This record gives sequence, structure tokens and C-alpha cells, in this order.
Amino acid sequence: MAAGQRRGRSARALGLPPSLRALAPGGGAAPRPPDDRPVLRLAVSKGALAIELGEPFALGPLRVTELVVRLAGIRFPVDLSGGVARFRHRRGQLARIAVEAQGSDLAGWAAPRLRGFFGEGTPQLLIAPIEDGALVALRSGETALAFDVAVAPGERALRLLPERARGVGLEAPPHALALRALSLIAGAHGRLVEGAVVLDAAVERIVRLLLPAAGARAPAVGGVQWTAVAAEAGRFRAEGALGEMPPALSDRALRALEAAELAGAADELALAGGLDQARYHYLSALERAPRHPEISSRLAWLDLVIGDRAEGALSTVVEAMPAVDAGLLGGALLEAVGDRDGAFSALARAAHAEPYGPLAALAWLRAARLADTFDVRLDALNLGVARAPGLESLRWARLEARLDVADVRGALADAEHLEASARGPDARHAVYRRAAEMVLARGYAADARALFERALRYAPESPDAVAGLARSLRAAGEGRRALDLLARARALAARSGAPACALDLELGRGLAEIAGDLPAAVARVRAIPPGEPEALEARLLEGRWCAELGDLGGASVALGRLRDAVELALQGRAAEDAGSARGRGALLGEGPAAVAAMLAEAAEIEERSRGDLLAAQRHLGLALRLRPRDPGIHASFRRISGELAPHQAAPSAAAASVPSPQRRRATEQRIEVHVPAPRRRTLPPEPVVIASARAAPVVPRPPVAPTPVDRGLIERPPVAPADPGLIEEMPTLDNADTSTELNAPGPPSVTLAEGQSPLLRGFAIDDELLADRLADRLRADPTDQGVAMALADVLARLGRDLDLLALLSARMDEGDEATRQEIAPHRRDVLARLAARARSEGRDAEAELYEMLLHADPT
Repeated sequence: MAAGQRRGRSARALGLPPSLRALAPGGGAAPRPPDDRPVLRLAVSKGALAIELGEPFALGPLRVTELVVRLAGIRFPVDLSGGVARFRHRRGQLARIAVEAQGSDLAGWAAPRLRGFFGEGTPQLLIAPIEDGALVALRSGETALAFDVAVAPGERALRLLPERARGVGLEAPPHALALRALSLIAGAHGRLVEGAVVLDAAVERIVRLLLPAAGARAPAVGGVQWTAVAAEAGRFRAEGALGEMPPALSDRALRALEAAELAGAADELALAGGLDQARYHYLSALERAPRHPEISSRLAWLDLVIGDRAEGALSTVVEAMPAVDAGLLGGALLEAVGDRDGAFSALARAAHAEPYGPLAALAWLRAARLADTFDVRLDALNLGVARAPGLESLRWARLEARLDVADVRGALADAEHLEASARGPDARHAVYRRAAEMVLARGYAADARALFERALRYAPESPDAVAGLARSLRAAGEGRRALDLLARARALAARSGAPACALDLELGRGLAEIAGDLPAAVARVRAIPPGEPEALEARLLEGRWCAELGDLGGASVALGRLRDAVELALQGRAAEDAGSARGRGALLGEGPAAVAAMLAEAAEIEERSRGDLLAAQRHLGLALRLRPRDPGIHASFRRISGELAPHQAAPSAAAASVPSPQRRRATEQRIEVHVPAPRRRTLPPEPVVIASARAAPVVPRPPVAPTPVDRGLIERPPVAPADPGLIEEMPTLDNADTSTELNAPGPPSVTLAEGQSPLLRGFAIDDELLADRLADRLRADPTDQGVAMALADVLARLGRDLDLLALLSARMDEGDEATRQEIAPHRRDVLARLAARARSEGRDAEAELYEMLLHADPT
């Protein structure tokens, strides 16, 4: 008795527990290990001795199911007691061979050879039998390639000819990629000849591997030809025999052979990367075989890959077949030329006819992106998911489409499917977090909260998931709890060393909007350094909250930093386009519209809080560089520029009032006289100053009483005769007022330089009053184009270019096409003058703005 049993223990506890499988009949027997050597046997038939294969033997992905080697020179009777070993040294003649291969076995064997074909990793590979050939398909992500292979057996070689190559997301012509894939799969066993991969001496390779492995001598194979190549029920079968006739080629094989002969040289050039030379040879082939559908497709694919040749490629396809019948090629070309409906129809037809499920699903995905309505888009995605349920990009697209039509339950089902397909906690966490972000963006806070909680199940210390849960709670009205979670997410990010700028921004918003703690919110956003993607919004929020706190200086500094950052980013983007810098334009990643809206709000803060119109104008000018055709920004810029115009003119007038030696000399030469008023009333008279052309311009002085001059002491200067036509063309104060009497009892006082004509200049100097009166008339009737153009002429004479720009811009915005065509030349002239003046005065940023508006104007 065993010791364990003497102590009262069960004998079962001494050994391993019994296996359930071992209790089944025959279940305990270990399987016999496979023999790595082929089994041969002797066979006697019709007075001849032969060595045959006893059972199928695997050679890589192939299985040799039949092999017969005849031994010549054997005289009967013969002793067969020694078996095969007695005759293995004799060289026989191969009489018959049969080889089979499963498509899945071929794909598993060939897939490692295609590693890196679509970038990193090994693509998914499918090799499936079709009529008279095989279907070969590869996919990696949203890139897929599929092509048919026609098998044309020769005397002792197999010719593999790819045709109907098509794909999605390819960076090279699909036929060239098909040739490359076949060449990689065949490896050293095949060679490229005129667009076909030829498997030479396939029979010799098989028998030289099989018979020596069994200890027998390799037989002679002369005269052995392939007699049948068939594809059936998921497997391929090829048979060869001695002295038999080769099989008749199928229609597919004949067409493929003819196409290879016509375009083989072009195919090889395309495979080598010489696309331009390949295109020339394809055109030559089309001259020999006009409207050949296969060659036309290869040429059109080549033009599509090269780019900017969609129209020519489409004409090539249309000559051979309707564009909607050209499959994925037709869809891509129609989309490239802007025919979205035609592209959708072509992609839908291609997806219905495509035997490779993932490629059909990707075609439905591209068709869904072209759909204009949510229901059509969702139907296309449903069809795509039905063809390839495991395609992640398609699932994500349908999840988003279901959210767009408020099908939250369907979207959650897609999220659960994606989670089930993911492998590992990190991948499942990423799935739930991404789905939660999408659900929260659509406003479904409760469902987003549940998804974020599931994401935290796989990664409890994830700052992004905690912050997302906080945002969902805040959207659901639980602001206090959201603030606590945001603070925890910020601490987790600091602990892990992850970027925390976005969390600082979120926390600042929460402190300002939920807790009402503006100083703490300012401190949070002020901690975000320049150069971060959140820096622009942080500077805007800092300026907004400082203005609300009454810290107008701090608000101005923050908004100035916002403007400087945008200007720096624009310079960086320009340098990046020129190839001399990288990365500084990344701050504009939020989009020109969003950044322009920030600058417009900054201008509003500057104007409302500080009354700094100049800073507001700079903000709006920078916003116009980002959004030149935004009507709201245009209107604000015109309004502020109009308010700034008198203030900008004041320093110039003050500088002009400083007397210089030349001005003093001109003043000393002035003689004050009285000029009688004209008979027809034009403008209210007032004293004006007219200087000689040599003197600097003089600012009009307030009216003063004329000093009496003794007419006998001086000689009255000659007066040039007035032009009656000019007098009659002068605008009047009122069209109905034709009175010749003036309100003032005395004549107007005019100061003339010596030798100056008083009458003409006397009419020209009243442009300021004329501008005011024309502006009043235009406000009374804004549709009067004649008054508007007259006011524009007066403003141009006065040099009030900013007012003139505002007037012309408003007329162009409100007028019809004829009005815009009339005003456009005048607007371009004033923009050119403003740009030149700003450039000469050192205001380069303002000059660039005017030049940009000048180039953006329609010609």
C-alpha cells in the first residue's frame, strides 16, 4: 500500500486529475506525428514497373496527390521483395503528376512575402479560385487592391497574367502593383515576361524536391506537359502527363495573352516607375488596338495616379466604355471632375459587382462620403458593413452617421462591436474614449457619461477619460462635480508628464463659468505658454476676463499677445510655404474662421472697454487677412476706419500748421482782396486761403474780417476770365434753388497769392461743404448712384481716402454687377494709394492689408 493511502489520503490525490478527453473512446491515444518523408510504392501495370506516390505529400502550400515514375529497362521476371529501396537508384521517366493547393494555404504561405507592400506590417491577403483563374486581393487599413489572374498553361510552364486590377487609396497604378504582388509571391520560382509572371520548370522543381526526400532518384521530365488547370471549391488543381496535348485556352486567358503582348512593355515600365514612358507605350498600344477596354483602363489609372489629369483620363475611359461602368476607376474620375452624382452611381455599381468584400465595403465608404443626405449616406454605410463587418473605418463612419440621424442606440451598438473587436485593454479604452467624444459632441451627455465610465474601466488613471467624464457631467448640469474631476484630470496629467494645456483651458472655463472665480481662471489660462495649440484661445479668454475684472491694462496686454501670436503664425505659414521654416504656422490649426472670430472679439473688447480704436483696427485688419471676404469683419473695419479718419488727419493738419521759411515767405506775398460772388448760388460763402503752387498747402483759417486796403496804393492783379461752362456745372445747394441772391449781405472774403485767379479756385475750395451736402443727399436716397459717384470724386479731391474706401466698399457690397464693375477701378485706385502711403510712412502691416484687399478685388 502506498504511504499516502496509509494516512487516509485518496489515491487520486497522488496523480494528475483524469482528463475528460481521455475518457472518450480513443481519446487518450496521442496522434501519430506526421511523416516528413513521402511514401513511395512499386506498381506493375501492363508489363511495366513504376514507382508511385503512396499518399499525398505536402510541399509548402502545395500537395502532390499523384506521381508516377516509369522505370525502363526492367526485364521480367523480377524480384520485388526489396521494394522501392531496390530500385531507387534507377533513373525513371515521369509519366504523370497532379498537384493541388487550397486558396487559404496559398494565402497563408504568400502573405509574409508581401510584408511592407502597403507600408508597415503584413497586409491581409486573399487568394480564391474563380472561373479560369484566381482572385488575388490585399488590404491594409483603407487601402485595398484586387485583381484577377488568368492562368495560361504552356508546354512545361504556367503563365500568370493579371487583369482588371482595381483598388482604393493606391499610390501607384493598380496593374503595376498587381505585377509586383505576383512577382513577390512567386519569388525565385517565377520571372516577369511581357507583363506576365512565368513559372518555368514547375514540374522539375516539384520532382526534385519530392523524390530525393524519399531517397529515390529524380526522374526525367522531358515530354511532360500540363494537361489541365482547374479551380474548384476553394482549391486549385493542375495535372501534367507525358506525351499529352496541352489544354485549350479559355477566353479569359486568350484575352489576357493578347493584352500582355500589346502592353507588356508599358506594364514593365510602369512597374519600374517610369510612368511617363509607360504612358507613351500605352498610347502606342491604343493606336494598334483602338478603344481596347483593358489598355484604356490602365492608361486612365496611370493618369489618375499622376494627378491633375482627370479630364484626359475620363475621356480615355469614355471612348472605351461608359464612365459609370468603369467601376472604381470611373467613380474616382467622376469625383475628380466634380460630378458627385455620377461618382456615387459608379461607386455603387462597382461595390455591387465587386467579389472582394473589403474592397466593396471601401467603395461604399467612398460613396457614402459623396452622399448629400443623411439617409442615403447611412444606407451606403449599412451596405458596406454588410460586406465587411470587421472593417473599423466603416464602423466608425456608420457610428457617426447614426449619431447624425439621432440613432443613439445604433451608435452604441457599433461602439460595442468595435470594443469587442479590439484586443487588449489599451485598445478597448481607446475605442470607448473615441466613441464617447463623438457622442458628447452631438449633445448626448448621459450616453457620453456611460461611455467615459467604460473607458475608465480599462484605464482608471487616464487624464483624457477623466476630463471627458467631467465635460459630460458639466453638459448634464453637474458643474461642481465636473470641476472636481477636471482638477483630478489636471493632477493625473501632471503626474504622468502628459500635456496639460487643454486641461488648464477647460479648468479655467469651469472656474469662470461655474465657480465665478475670474482671478483663478485668469491664472489658469495665463499659465499656458506661447506656441501651444491652445495659446490663442487662452490669450483671448485672458483678455476677456481681465476686462470683466476691470483690469483694462492686463486685457490690452493679453489681446496684444494674441495679435502678435497670429501675426507670427502667419509669417511662419508664409515661410513654410516658401520652404524656409517649419512648424510656426501650426497655431492656425483651429482654422482661419475661428482665429478671425477671436480677433474680431478682441477688437470689440478693445473698442468697448478701452475705447482704443487704433488697436481695434489692427485686430480687424489682421482678421481680414485670414477672412478677406467676411462681411461682418468688413463692416466693422469700415466703421472703425471711418471713425479714425478725422483723428488721423488731425496730426497732419497740426504739422502743416507749423510755419516754415517757405510758408512765411508765401504768407508775406499774400494780398487780401474781395471777390464778388457769382450770380448763381453754389455754396455758402466763407473766407478761404489760396496759396501759390510753390508754397506748402495751408490749412483753412477761421473767417476774419477783411482789412481795408487802399486801392490807390496797389495795383489790382489781373483776373483770368471765368469759364461759364465750369460755373454752370458746379453743384448747387438745392436743385430747386435758382436764386441769385446770397444770404450774407457782403461779398465773400478770399485771400489770393500774387498772380492767382480768384474765381476758379474760389469754387474749388468749397469741397468740404460740398462733400457734407452730397453725403446728406446720399443718406436721404441711398440708391442714387450719381450722387454717390459725385461724392466719391469730391472725397478723392480732398484726399480723404479712408472715407472714400468705405463709401466704395459699401456701394460694391450693396450694388448689382453693373455697379460693381463701375466702382471696382476707383476702389483699386484708392487701395493702391493707401498702400503706397502706409508703406512710405513705415506702416508695413497696414500696407500689406491694403495690398491684400487690392489683390482680392475682382478684375
